[in-house]
Amino acid sequence: MKTKLLSLRYFLAPLTLFFAFSCGQQTDDNSGLEIVNASTENGMIELTTEQFNAMNMAWGKLETDQFSEDITVQGAVRVPVENMIDVTTYYGGYVSGLELLEGQSVRKGEVLFYLENPEFILIQQNYLEAKSQLNYLKAEYDRQKTLFDEQIASQKSYLKAEADYQSTRAKAESLKRQLGLLRINADELQPESIRSKIAIYSPIAGFVTEINSVPGAYVQPTDVPVRLISKAHLHIELIVFEKDATAIKKGQTVEVRVPELSSEIFVAEVFMVGQSINDARQINVHADFKDESKESLLVPGMFVEAKIQKDPEEAISVPQTAVIESEGKMYVLVLRNKKDSGFSLEKIEVQTGRMGEGKIEILPNAKLSDTDQILVKGGFNLI
Repeated sequence: MKTKLLSLRYFLAPLTLFFAFSCGQQTDDNSGLEIVNASTENGMIELTTEQFNAMNMAWGKLETDQFSEDITVQGAVRVPVENMIDVTTYYGGYVSGLELLEGQSVRKGEVLFYLENPEFILIQQNYLEAKSQLNYLKAEYDRQKTLFDEQIASQKSYLKAEADYQSTRAKAESLKRQLGLLRINADELQPESIRSKIAIYSPIAGFVTEINSVPGAYVQPTDVPVRLISKAHLHIELIVFEKDATAIKKGQTVEVRVPELSSEIFVAEVFMVGQSINDARQINVHADFKDESKESLLVPGMFVEAKIQKDPEEAISVPQTAVIESEGKMYVLVLRNKKDSGFSLEKIEVQTGRMGEGKIEILPNAKLSDTDQILVKGGFNLI
C-alpha cells in the first residue's frame, strides 16, 4: 500500500506541472496582442490587425526633408568693443567722491567721481581774461582798419591791431575747447563760478568692471581709474578650426548652450566670419542672438558650447521611429500585402545618414519607392 501511494505521488507531480504550464500558455494565447507573437513566413513578417491596433502602429511614406550637418565649436560670450569703456581724464587730478563697487550698475550721465586740480582754476581764469580783452581788441582792430582804408593811419598800426585781435581770439577759442573737455560751459562761466573740482560722468549705461583708484589718489591722464561695460548687445565669439572654415557663412543658425544653464538653448545667427587664420590654425566667428531678451541670463566672458548648422540640403527621409536596428544593421518594414486578418511586411535593410527634428535620412535604395507604405511607429519589437 505504501508503494502504491508513492507511485501515485510521482505520477501526479509531472501531471501537475503539465497543467500549470498549459495554463500559462493559455494566458499568453488569450492576450493575442503581444508583438512577439508576430510570425515570419517566406521571409515576410505577418502582423495581425489586432496587434497593429493594440500597439498604435502607423504607416507613412518616404518624404523629402532638409538636413544640415552640425559643426561643434566652443567660444565665449562677448560684448562689442564700443560697449567696453575705459573711463579716463584729459587732465590729471586728485580723486574724490569715488564710491563705486565692482559689478555696480550705472546710468549714462551719472557722476562716477570728482577730479580736483588747481590747473582747472587757471584755465577758467585765462579764458575769462581773454574773453574780456576781445571786445576792446575787436573795436581797436575795426578802428585801425577804417583809418588805414582812409589812409589816415599807417599799415603798421593796422597790422598790429589785427594781430593782437586774432591772437587773443585764438587763445579764447582754445581755452573754451579746454573747458569743454572739463565739462564746463564756457558761455555760462563767470568769475564767481570758477571751481577747482570737476565731475567725471559715465558715458554709457552699464556696469562697473574694474576700479583702479581710491579717493585721494592722483590720476594721470593715461591712467584708467574705472572700467565700464554695457550688456546692451551681447554676442557669441566662436573658435572654428581651419578644416571647417570654408563651411561657415553669414546667416547660418547656431545653437548655443552654456554649461551653467544646461536647460537653456540659445539660438544665434552668424553675422561675421574672420578672414584670417591665426597661429593655432583657427578663425573667429561672431554670432548674434535672435532673441535678445535672453541676453540678461548671460554674463560677458561665459564659456559656451555651440553647434553651427551648415547650409541645409534636401534628402529622402522617414521618421526616426521607422528605422529599426538589429545586429548592427538598420531596417525598415514595408507593407507588401494587406489582408482582412492583417498585414505582410518585408524587412528591408537601409543605409542612414543625417538626423534632425525627429527625421532620419535614408540613402538611395532600389527596393524602396515613393509609393511604399512604411511602418513608421511601433515596429521596434517585430525584428
